[in-house]
Formats: sequence, C-alpha cells, structure tokens
Amino acid sequence: MKFSFLLLFAFLSLSLFSCNKGDSTSTSASTADNSSAGSNNQSQCTSLKIFQKNIFGKQAKQTNDCGYIVAYDGKLTKLNELGETKWESEISLKQRKHSNLGKPSVIQTSDGGYLYSDNYGVAKVSSSGEIAWTNKQYGDFEDAIEHSNGYFYVVSDDLVAHKSLAKVYKFSSNGNKVWIKRFGGGCSWEKLRSILETSDGELIIVGGKSHGNNRFACTFEFYDDAWIIKVDADSGVKIWEKTYGGKNFERFEDIVKNPNGGYYAIGTACNKKNPPEAGDLCASNMSALWMKIDDSGNSLGKKHYTIGPNQTGFSITNTSSGGTAWVGLNKKKVGSTTLYQAVFAKLTGAPTVNYSKVVDLGSGNATSIELTKDGGFIIVAGKNVFKTDSDMKIPTLETNCNRSNKNHCP
Repeated sequence: MKFSFLLLFAFLSLSLFSCNKGDSTSTSASTADNSSAGSNNQSQCTSLKIFQKNIFGKQAKQTNDCGYIVAYDGKLTKLNELGETKWESEISLKQRKHSNLGKPSVIQTSDGGYLYSDNYGVAKVSSSGEIAWTNKQYGDFEDAIEHSNGYFYVVSDDLVAHKSLAKVYKFSSNGNKVWIKRFGGGCSWEKLRSILETSDGELIIVGGKSHGNNRFACTFEFYDDAWIIKVDADSGVKIWEKTYGGKNFERFEDIVKNPNGGYYAIGTACNKKNPPEAGDLCASNMSALWMKIDDSGNSLGKKHYTIGPNQTGFSITNTSSGGTAWVGLNKKKVGSTTLYQAVFAKLTGAPTVNYSKVVDLGSGNATSIELTKDGGFIIVAGKNVFKTDSDMKIPTLETNCNRSNKNHCP
C-alpha cells in the first residue's frame, strides 16, 4: 500500500511538472509572438510605401502609427500608411472677420493627438479626430510646435498700414494664452513663417523683415530681407536676430534642423543681378533661396535655384542621403495666362540638384514636404498627397499634365 502511494505521488509530481513546463513554453511562445508583432509594426514604418491620393491639403506630417495627418482649410484628414483615409475632422474656427494671412498647419502632439492652426485660430484634436478645445481669440497663424516644456508656440504675420510687428504666441496645453511677443521693424508687413525648438531648448524662427530703399524708409512686399530670430522659450525675449538680403527682396518660408548642427532654410529672392532701388518689384524675376545656417544664425552658404522662370521655395526637409529636398511654386506665363505650377527639387549635400521637376497639377503649387521613416517623402501639392521613395520621383508626374487645356502644359 505504501509503495502504491509513492508511485501515485511520483506520477502526480511528474504530471504537475510537465504541465508547468508546458505553460512556461506557451508563455515564451506568446512573448515571442508579441515581440515579433512589435518588430513587424516597427518595420512597417521603414518598409517602403508609395501612393498618390486626390486629397486637398496644405501640409502633411507622418504620425507615430506610420500613417499621415493632412491639414487643409478647416479640416484634418488621417491616412494610414497606404494613404487610405481613416477619418476626417471638420474644424470650425472661421470667424466673421476675414483674413488672408496665415495657412493651415498641423503637428502630432505628445499625447497622440494633434494641434491644428490656421488664419482663424488654433484647435487641439484627439487621436481619433474629436475636438478637445479651440482658441479663436487669435489668428493669422503660419506654423506651430509643441515644445519639450509642454507648451505650444505659434507664429503669425502682421499686416497693418504702419508699424506692423510679427508675433510669437505661447499657449498652455489646454489652449490658454501665456504670452504674445512682437518682433519687427515697424513697416507695413512683417512675416514669421516657420518655428523650431533649438537643441538648447529655445526657439528659432524664420520669415521676412521689411526694409526701405533710397526713396522710402518703409516699403511694401517686394522689399524684404530674409529673417532669422532666436527667442527665449520661457520669457519670449529676443536672444539675437540676423537678416540676409540685398536691395530688393528675400524671404525665408521654412526651416529644418541640420542633423549635423545648425539649420537649412528655404524661401525666395529676387534673381536680378543689379536690381534698381525702386520701380522694379522683381515680380517676374524670382528664384528659390536655399541657405545653410549655423547655430548662431550665420550663413554658411546660399544658393539660388531657378528651375523655370519664376519660383518660390515653400517647404524644406532633410534627405536620407545627407542632402535636402524642397518644394514650392513655379509661375509660368503662357500668353495672357499665368500658370501656377508645382516645383520639386532634391539636392545633394553639396548642394547640387540631384532631381528636379516642374509640373502642372491643375491645382496650384506644392506647399509641404517631410522626410519619412522609410527614407521617402510625404508631399502635398494642391489636391494631391504624394508618398514617394527616396528618389522623390512621382511616376505619374513624369508623363502626365492635369491641365484641361494641354497647350498650357510644360
């Protein structure tokens, strides 16, 4: 009897051990599966995707789920990694007083939601597109960031008859204004177009600062200097400012960090070799202005790109190969018609043109470009959102022209 009991005890112990061992193997397999799923999810962001979607937009950014968020006038559109629409959100900021200043802009925030801004205000949106709060007290916004300190910073132009001053706003995470700081020379139109957080936690901002000529102390739009300012993020006090330009017109539209330190900026400039002091607005003689800038705002070199007769660079990004890429507007005169075309350019680190394309999309210029995690680019141009590879080439644009009147095609 005792012997039978010992045999039974040994059998039960072995069975329990076998069960525990089986459970442990199953857990390990489950952990391995979860780890594999995580790796696969991560690889989706680096696995090349290419698409073209007929979606109106002004700006697009890649999101942390490998998809994209597109901003248009009063609207956000969330896309998955293949460019398929997941949701759309209408954002009602428009007010009775019309404004031609500002443009739609969007960033993904640290909580997974989004901050949208335009000429009528600013709105915080959840990750599923629901509006959390709006602030319509201020407007004419051009660009926004979420700082590592948890605050939002937004920049705007100012257009008045005299003594205009461009503005930088600081908002709390719930949309309350902390401060407004004003910058500029006091002419009629001062412009701040793009903002970044610096490596030392301050703010770097670019735009255009008005200047006079030999006839007038203050002049109008076509007498700007390209303008860069560094601002204290806590107090809003100007740390330094630099301007670059000649007798007529230069302006920065966008800035991106150089991975090796400093910045790259894109904008536009008069390309006449000897422009007069007055009387020539350079309206048909513009080139894209590219500049490399150090951390103190000093120019380390600039280039003028004229890929066609008359153009502006609106947005710039880095490339995976150590260069930069930019997009913008090209204006072409065909008889009495002015065509507003999109221009795309990819530069080497030199910077020489590696690839360029001027294309008539039938819906205006290109306004936004961002480097994506797979080494390609997400680009917005009129009613088109393009996801390209690292070469930046868009197959349909190599042969197609979307003008109904083919005589107006490039």
